[in-house]
Parts: sequence; structure tokens; C-alpha cells
Amino acid sequence: MPGSTDYSPLAKEVLNSSLRVRSGDRVWIQSWDHTLDLAAAIASECSSRACPCLLSVRHGDVWLQSIMRGSKKQLVSIAPQEKAALGETDFYIFTMGPKNPVPWKSIPEEKRDEVSVWLDIRYDRSLYARRWARIARANKVKMLAIEATLATPERAKAQEVDYEEWRDVMLRGCIIDHRTIAMRAKRLTKLISGKGRLSVTTPTGTRLTFDLDHRPVGVSDGISTEEMAEKGRIAFLPAGAIEVSVDEGSADGRIIYEAPIRLGNNRLENLVLELKDGLIVRYSATEGREAFEQYLKGGGRHAARFSYFGFGLNPNLRHGFTQDDKVLGELTLGFGCNKSMGGKNSAKDQWWASMTGATARLDDYTLMAEGKLLV
Repeated sequence: MPGSTDYSPLAKEVLNSSLRVRSGDRVWIQSWDHTLDLAAAIASECSSRACPCLLSVRHGDVWLQSIMRGSKKQLVSIAPQEKAALGETDFYIFTMGPKNPVPWKSIPEEKRDEVSVWLDIRYDRSLYARRWARIARANKVKMLAIEATLATPERAKAQEVDYEEWRDVMLRGCIIDHRTIAMRAKRLTKLISGKGRLSVTTPTGTRLTFDLDHRPVGVSDGISTEEMAEKGRIAFLPAGAIEVSVDEGSADGRIIYEAPIRLGNNRLENLVLELKDGLIVRYSATEGREAFEQYLKGGGRHAARFSYFGFGLNPNLRHGFTQDDKVLGELTLGFGCNKSMGGKNSAKDQWWASMTGATARLDDYTLMAEGKLLV
């Protein structure tokens, strides 16, 4: 990330709102080689608060070499120095990377599932992540990941997005009033955590209904809590989403995604899904159909089952820049695995996409009207 950027507002937001770091708290900052300016800004803010601070750096090329050359045992092992540092840490902050897209096809297949990228065990199924979470839980470490650092020129080129725009959107998405997002999420939680029939419509033809089923609600508000520390969970920036799993066999209707959808390095255009009893029974797309078929085939027999929905809550994010599920006014519909969300679907993978301009009604109560969240 360019050195001319002033990262002090983000550093203050991280320490003030997301983590609420106070004088004397022990902070460990883990940076990639391309995020040192941001890490230095956070470290400087820690110093001004008289917080003992450890700053460590991971080099992208060395990290990839260790995966390619090392054994699987080495890949899942946490270094003794890291164990010791985590045991003496109150707050662990890490930037996400590396700057280049991970060349998954070049990594030996038997190692791919053990490459830890997200670290959070809700998304990262590696043994390394599970071991890390165990140590973090034992020491009640509050953890925060800065996902904005994934916006690099190299990744922008691979995803065919404008780097400067993407980077700006991601950084602005981190500097928001997280307490306001948390309050809105709390109001929504009361509504979508119970029972009820939810309907979703859009001007382009989406007509979908499904049942809520007293499931736990997941909230991304950018604030790390004691409860999250006790579970080994990580807060992410940018933040701003609320989601809940649903009765997996209840969805009926049609979903039409009017905006292009990125699926890895592929692009889906005009995707239409027909659902019956929670399953995709027909689908079509004018572009990228093969990529969607690959997800369905690779995810097992439950990959085509509707599993959750959610709302975006972040007013500073924009559609089309990898954070669609967090954009205020967007509604997300997800398929496949929802076990980590308290659901019953055990597919091998998960797929989701967001839509603009949706209207959502829970029984007779309107939650969203033409893309405007009313709660």
C-alpha cells in the first residue's frame, strides 16, 4: 500500500472502536511485506498509548515457498515463537495477503486444504487455524483482520477491477461508525432470529419465499468482543453484514441476479435460479454458466440447497468490489454449507451473491423496500 497514504485514521479506528485498546494492553501486529506502512501506523498509535507492541512481518514469496517446499506437517505447525507470543498477547491484529493471488492450482492438491489464509475457523478449515484458535481461546485474545489490504494492483488485475477505486472503497469501508452498525444489527437480530415467512422481490423478476427457523444470527460489525475471544473468532475490516441460516427445505421461487457476479476469476452474467423445496432445479446464465456448474458439482449433493440470507450494513462500500454482502442496501442469498452458521446443510463449499434494489418482507413487516433498509 503506497507510503503517501495517511493511515492514522484507520489505526485509531482499529484501536478505539474495533478493539478498544487501553494503556498497557499487549498488542501483536502481523503484517505482510506490502502492508508495512499501515502496520507501522498502528504500531505508532500503540506507542502513543504506552502499549507494549510486537510487529512481525511475513514475506509473500517466502510464505509461498514454505508451502511448496515444506511438508504437510510443517504447514500445519505453529512455530514455538508464535505460540509464546500469542500467549503474551491481549490483541492480535493482522493484515490480509499476500499481495499476489494465491496460485492454488500450483499448490499440491494434498496441501491445499491446509493452507491457512483467513485464520478464522468459520471459514478456514485448516488444522493450523484450528490450532491457532485453541491457543487464542485459552488466552482470550481479541483478534482483528484487516481485509482491506487484499486490494493490491496484482489482485486487481486478476479480478479485472480498477485498483485505485477498489483500494479507496476498501479503506473508506474500514473508517465508519462501527457502533452505529452494531446498533442496527442488534435491531435486525431481534426480527430475523425467530420464526416467519420471508419474501424477496426485485424489479427484475426475483420472486422468492422461505422460512426462518430460530437460527443464530451472525453479525459482522467490526467490533471484537469477549464472547468472540472465548470462541477464537476474528473480527474483519471492512465490516457491515448480518446473516442467518434458514429452513433448508423451505425456499421456493425464482432468483434473478441483475448485476455481474465474480466467481473466482470467472464472471457470471444474468444468472437465473429456479428453486423448489429449497433446491436449485433449473439455472441459466448468458455468461459463466460452466463456472457455476463447477461449484455445484464440486460442492456435493447439498451445494444446490438454499442455506442463508443477509443484509449489508456498510454505507461506505460499493457493489462490485469484493464486499457486496456488506454494502448497505444489498441483500445476499447463499447456498451450500451453513454448518458454521448453526444450519443443517453440510455441503463441501458455499456460494453466495448479492442483489440491489430488493424488497424484503417478514410476514407483514417490510424490512427493506427497493434497496432501502428500513430497520
